[in-house]
Amino acid sequence: MRYLIVLAIGLLAGFLAASSLSNALAHRNAWPRALMQVMKHDLGQSRASARGTQCATSQMNDAAARLRLIGGELTPALMPAGSSDRVLAQYIERFQTEVSGWNTQADCTTQAAALTRIDGACDACHRDYR
Repeated sequence: MRYLIVLAIGLLAGFLAASSLSNALAHRNAWPRALMQVMKHDLGQSRASARGTQCATSQMNDAAARLRLIGGELTPALMPAGSSDRVLAQYIERFQTEVSGWNTQADCTTQAAALTRIDGACDACHRDYR
């Protein structure tokens, strides 16, 4: 009976340690995942707005500002300090170039094309790094 109790306590302690470790490992990539979720949301909302007839709105300006801000945070979020990845840096630079080329005051067709290029820059990076 004593062996069963010790075994049960050992299994419980092992389960608690494993779940704690699993939770800690899941949180280590929270910052890059959060950036990607915000980018996905803003890009999706902007693409939906660009399909309509009213695309020069404050929502588009806000989304463009957030995407530009996030574009500047991609390098520290995705690459550890002191490391370098030439390919990832090129993808980040392409994303930043496409976002900076997005004119939120243009007509809907022009904005849709710009958003397609931004989406293409995201997809190119995700093909290699997702």
